[in-house]
Amino acid sequence: MALAFTNEERHPMVEALLRTRVPRWEELDRAIDERDDMLDFAVQMFDRDRDVALTSYFQNGLEQFEVVKRIAAWRPSHPRRMLDFASGYGRLTRFVVHQHLADEITVSDILEGGMAFQARQFGVRTILSTTRPDDFAAPSKYDLIFVASLFTHLPPATFTPWLRRLATLLEPEGLLLFSVHDESIAPAKVEDGISFKTYSESRVLDAEDYGSTWVTESFVREQIASIDPGFACVRLPRALSDWQDLYVVSPSSISGTFHRTPKGFIERCEITEEGVRFTGWATSIDEEVDRVEVRIDDSVVATTRDFLPRADVAAAHQSDAATNSAFSVVVPHTAVRSFRYQTATVSAFSRANIERILFLGTIDSATGFAAKERARVIEQNMERAAGIIRDLEHRNAVLDHQRAELEATIAAMKQSRFWKARERWFAVKRGVGWTEEE
Repeated sequence: MALAFTNEERHPMVEALLRTRVPRWEELDRAIDERDDMLDFAVQMFDRDRDVALTSYFQNGLEQFEVVKRIAAWRPSHPRRMLDFASGYGRLTRFVVHQHLADEITVSDILEGGMAFQARQFGVRTILSTTRPDDFAAPSKYDLIFVASLFTHLPPATFTPWLRRLATLLEPEGLLLFSVHDESIAPAKVEDGISFKTYSESRVLDAEDYGSTWVTESFVREQIASIDPGFACVRLPRALSDWQDLYVVSPSSISGTFHRTPKGFIERCEITEEGVRFTGWATSIDEEVDRVEVRIDDSVVATTRDFLPRADVAAAHQSDAATNSAFSVVVPHTAVRSFRYQTATVSAFSRANIERILFLGTIDSATGFAAKERARVIEQNMERAAGIIRDLEHRNAVLDHQRAELEATIAAMKQSRFWKARERWFAVKRGVGWTEEE
């Protein structure tokens, strides 16, 4: 079994991430199989920068775990059985097992290698999944089922059948959590509630079965109602990695508070006479964040609770509460021993003390990171604008077609005997002064 990352490898950025956020972090199984598509995707996305990709991989797994843990707490009892469906090679599983989120943990995926790796590495029960939902056999029902980044890839033919199959595996008080791509981030208008394209980040799965999917909220709710009209359903927009919507479904009523994870990014890192200055923006969208904090290695060395207006952030998120989001925080030079070997972490914290890491790396790398983030946002805005233009062009084409059809219909009507008789009648009426109509 070849590994892309081992428990023996010492990595300062990964350790800085885990040390202050994971109890008994040194006992966490950090091994990553070299076939793990999630790590490969991160490596490609960060221009083959392995350090950043590894940190992102563990950060995303930890953020997923925190989201699942907060939603699991909506039920008063500790989950007895949990199913992590479409679990891949265990980016989340390692945290679920380490922090004992459930008494019994089962993972399932269609990748045989992923199942063998997780059984051997994490000691979990495994179920090899299938392409057909009706063929999927589970030995029991579950209090908690989590499905990340599967319904973001399913074609219409299997979207609802898989949703139905997993819903039947819930205990009466069970919770099914699954993520989707909402229509708001689709590259083009989503017709008929669901749009599917045959491309994805997977290196091994058939794109016809596992592509890229976007859905509307009404479509998702209709599918859940078709399974059982009595099912409760809660939508949590952008709850997963600030990108995917999360739906929580249960045979029983659902009540619970879900606080948004803050979002934002670093726009500048500058070395000034007073210290290392980080500037950017951060918001919880429906309210201001509590603070932005900078750590050097494990020590908090700078904090700010002062936020200035950013009209562009408020407009982008369509929320006046996001206006006061601009921050500037300075790390004194006396707090930094090395720009190259110490790890800096810049985090935004919500009023519920939920953390979003905005940057993790060396101060030396922060300038390049900020520039890449700005370029990424510009690219995303250009893609959204291009999508809007394509949608308008489509609408104009439809209107042009409808106008042409209407003109053809009118032209045909004018050639009819009825229309010619109508014209003669109106000519008579105008001749005797009964009407001025043309």
